[in-house]
Amino acid sequence: MEKQDISGNSTQHPLLVSFHTEASQLTWQPLGDRVMGGQSDGTVERAEGGVGIFHGTVRLDNGGGFSSVKADLPKPFDAAPYSGIELLARGDGKTYKIGLRNSTNRRSIVYQHAFTPDTEGWSRIRLPFSGFIPTWRGKTVTDAEPLDLEHLASVSLFVSGRQAGEFQLKMQDWRLTR
Repeated sequence: MEKQDISGNSTQHPLLVSFHTEASQLTWQPLGDRVMGGQSDGTVERAEGGVGIFHGTVRLDNGGGFSSVKADLPKPFDAAPYSGIELLARGDGKTYKIGLRNSTNRRSIVYQHAFTPDTEGWSRIRLPFSGFIPTWRGKTVTDAEPLDLEHLASVSLFVSGRQAGEFQLKMQDWRLTR
């Protein structure tokens, strides 16, 4: 299987995010609810076979209730020729969100799309760009500009909605689809 980075060398289904160690250029940074005094945590680790694992614990004490991680793309990516993101995922019954930003600033608007993968096997998750909702601090921003697909700058993962307890989401590469 040919591995590609986010440079878009493959015109069919280029990788936006890879969990293969040799192809990955992303560093995931935790951004949990500690900014609000919460005690939740989360991280992304790479496992064998090109699997990424987003895991941690959501705690509700001290106003907490979510965990997130963010990775800046090596350079802004033009996803305008594509219609969305597709990945294989296996979950734990919780709902997760993928976030896209037009900036590397973690305080910028993040466009989120929720999904709940199967727990028994791998689910093919398809997230059309038209379904990404502009949010800021977990609230929908009704007057935000649309997501600028010509300038994707960072990606995020979230488990929110006060889904307390341990969580684990297994994922394979995020590919752009037409």
